Amino acid sequence: MIAEEQPVPTSAIPRTAVSPVHGRLALVGIGVAVVIAADLHLRLSTQVSPVWQTLSEYVYGRLGDRSAAPLFGTMCLALALGSLALLAGLVRARRSPAVVVLLGVWCAGLTVCATVPVDPDGQARTFDGQLHNVAALTAFLALPTAALLLTRRGQLTCPWEQRRTAIRCLALGSFASVAVVLGGFVLTLLTDPTQQEVTLGLFERLLFTVDLALLLTMVRPLLAVSRKA
Repeated sequence: MIAEEQPVPTSAIPRTAVSPVHGRLALVGIGVAVVIAADLHLRLSTQVSPVWQTLSEYVYGRLGDRSAAPLFGTMCLALALGSLALLAGLVRARRSPAVVVLLGVWCAGLTVCATVPVDPDGQARTFDGQLHNVAALTAFLALPTAALLLTRRGQLTCPWEQRRTAIRCLALGSFASVAVVLGGFVLTLLTDPTQQEVTLGLFERLLFTVDLALLLTMVRPLLAVSRKA
């Protein structure tokens, strides 16, 4: 007599990580960027105000007899490479092409910020400086947009679905921070820069922190096990 097969419980379905190699590479890149950012804040605290001056202005700091520009560039490139690893993981997981393109825009924007310096505070605006600003703004808009598209409803088997609420809340927080920074920047352009009323540096650092948290939340499913569809 042939024994009747019993249905396999859902909990017994094999689970697999989405793309652990890409996840680990992403964490390394993001981690290096965080360490360098902390180092710049600590060692240049007397030269660059974390309240009034933006992160990009660390390129004009001095570390002894050396410029801090290479260190700032390394920070941006490390974050770009970590994000590129996340992008590769998304491609492997066959996520929406729009998400991949937007994350690519984020990586490209970081690369431009690493290689093209912002204009010095109080000096005439140049093409390079404006290119830096446009690249930064584009990148800061592309990342949360990618996060929102990644977590659209109706994708129950999507590994990012379990973190949908956290990712979307961080994305909205990123948009809000961008709005404040952009509004403050426009206000500074229209008024006397010496009478700056919006703490651009503080809000940009808030934006940077939110985006780091957003990236880490997006990376987590690459490492975590998820039920095969």
